[in-house]
Amino acid sequence: MGTDMNINKRVAVNEFSKSEAGKLLAEVFFRELQFISGETLLDKLIVHNHGMNRRVLSQDVLDTQTEDLPGTSKVQIVLHLARNGIYHQLPEFLFHPISLSSPGMTNNEIVAAMRANRKKEEKTIKFFQPFDTAFFKDGVSIFKRSLDLFNSPYANRILQNVSSLFYSKATPLTQGEKYRLFLFLCQAEDLKENLSALENVLYTVLCMQVSLKYKSHNIKEPPYGTLGTCRLGLNSGLSGSFASELDDVEAKLCFKKNIESEKVLKEKMDAVRFILSFFIVSARHIDIIYTVKSNTEFVLGTNFLGYDTNL
Repeated sequence: MGTDMNINKRVAVNEFSKSEAGKLLAEVFFRELQFISGETLLDKLIVHNHGMNRRVLSQDVLDTQTEDLPGTSKVQIVLHLARNGIYHQLPEFLFHPISLSSPGMTNNEIVAAMRANRKKEEKTIKFFQPFDTAFFKDGVSIFKRSLDLFNSPYANRILQNVSSLFYSKATPLTQGEKYRLFLFLCQAEDLKENLSALENVLYTVLCMQVSLKYKSHNIKEPPYGTLGTCRLGLNSGLSGSFASELDDVEAKLCFKKNIESEKVLKEKMDAVRFILSFFIVSARHIDIIYTVKSNTEFVLGTNFLGYDTNL
């Protein structure tokens, strides 16, 4: 039964390496290979780097082989990669003579020298295989960490630390709301002053409906002195109210049920102001109003005005 299982896994590995998955990055390919086999293969992995040349630049994984370890029932997986290993990075003269031929050598002697040089190259590459394999395993672990970064974003310490760089400690948002807002901050330039898009941002972050619109900002108390106390061209101006060049933003919170307490309402208002502060010009004033869409009917004579009665 164990032999049949090994045969099935070998066939699966062979078919997988010959499929379109063979064109993936080696680290991604190996992760998918582990998923197909249903087990962790790091302890069975051997990496064989063949060096880079123009023929293999378009593909990272050249081949995958399964080999039986002599005298044991264990199997090792050899991953042939079109990458430079430690041997390929080191100077060639450390392992091979500068010139294979010398004056007076016959053709047979030159061919024999080339074969010996080739065997020495294979032997040296095999010597560095454990080190190349260790480096590749580290690369797989690093790549796994980057791929799993967003699997549990609310509990990921890296994302928490990164998102905390944009927020103060007194942020009126939960950890989940911070993370969702952090994703939108990457598109801040496109979302800036775009009220329709910001409504979607608020709904995604706070999970509540918010309507946004511009409203005129009227200045009723002008910052000018009264007649006789000001100087022309310095601090004098027209009296009376006037409209500012910059409009305000009105945010209307839509609650689907009765508000539990004033504290909840204040927290929602603070959260909306905080989120809009990243996308709205700071000179704009943000007015917040709210409405409740739930049924607030009451029976006349059984309720108390100002206590459990909503007009």
